[in-house]
Amino acid sequence: MAHRPIVHLRGEPSSLMFGLVERLLRSATDLVLDTPLHDVVVVRYANDLAFGEAAIFTPEAKPLSFGHRLVMVGFGPFTTEGEGQGGLDVDGVELILVTPAEHIAEVSFDWVDAHVEVHDLIPMHSGGGWMPPVLTRWFEALVAGQATELLAGPEHWWVGEVDVADALGRLLISEQAFPEICKMSGRRSWGEDQTLEEFQMLYRRTSAGQSGSFGIEELTAAPTPKIELQTLMVSDSLPLTVEANRHQRPDLSAIHDALHAADGDGWRPLVPVRTALMHCLARMLEISR
Repeated sequence: MAHRPIVHLRGEPSSLMFGLVERLLRSATDLVLDTPLHDVVVVRYANDLAFGEAAIFTPEAKPLSFGHRLVMVGFGPFTTEGEGQGGLDVDGVELILVTPAEHIAEVSFDWVDAHVEVHDLIPMHSGGGWMPPVLTRWFEALVAGQATELLAGPEHWWVGEVDVADALGRLLISEQAFPEICKMSGRRSWGEDQTLEEFQMLYRRTSAGQSGSFGIEELTAAPTPKIELQTLMVSDSLPLTVEANRHQRPDLSAIHDALHAADGDGWRPLVPVRTALMHCLARMLEISR
C-alpha cells in the first residue's frame, strides 16, 4: 500500500503557511487544519480538493496519532482547544517547528524533533512575523516619497517563499525524517545596496504601470546584479573575524542531504530574487491602497 502522509499544520495563518497548504494540496496527503483555517481552505481551494488527491480534516475528525507529522509555523499557539497542556505529547508524532531565523533568540525548540530555521525569506504577503523589517522600512519610505536609508548590516541570503514551501512539502510527503536542526536560505549573497536597487527599480516600474506613465528608466532592461553562487557546505574553521562572520552563509548541507534522500534532488531554489521581490511588492502595494 502506498505511503499516504498525514500532516497537521498549525500556527498563525501566514503567507508561508498558505504556500505550504498549496504545495501539499498538489499531493496525495491528508492535511489536518484548525477549524478557522480549515474553513478558509475549503472555500479558497475548492477546485484543488475536488479534482486532486489531497483531503483535509479538522483536528476533531483526525486527531494526532502515531505516524503523523505536526508542522508548527511561526510562534504559536500550537495546541487546539480540546488538547490542553501536553496535547502535543503523542507517541510517534514528529514535531517540526519552522521559524524565521531573525527571531531565533526568542524561540525555545528543545521540545521538538526538528527545527527549521528560515533565513531571509521573501514572503508573498505580510503577516505571521515573516516580513523582513528592511523591506517594510523601504516600502514606507518610497510610498512617502522619502529617501530610503541604507544601514550597515550582514549580507542577505534571500530565498522566495515558493522554494521554501516546496522544500518543506517534498520532505513531508516522503518518509524521510527532518534533520534535527536545519537551515534554509538562498545560495547567493546580497548586499543591502544591491537589494535596495532591485526594490527601488521594481517599485518604480509597478508605480509606472499603475499610472500608465512610463519613462526611459522604467522601459530600459535592468541589469542582473552580480551575485556569486556559494557552496552548500559552510566551513566551520575557527576563529572567524567579525567581518567574515557577517558574510558567512547559513549551512545548507542538512536540508540538501535530507531532500536528496527524500526524492533524489537537493536544495536548489528556482525562483529568482527579483521575481520573489516583485510578488512581495505587488502585495504590499495592494494592501496599502
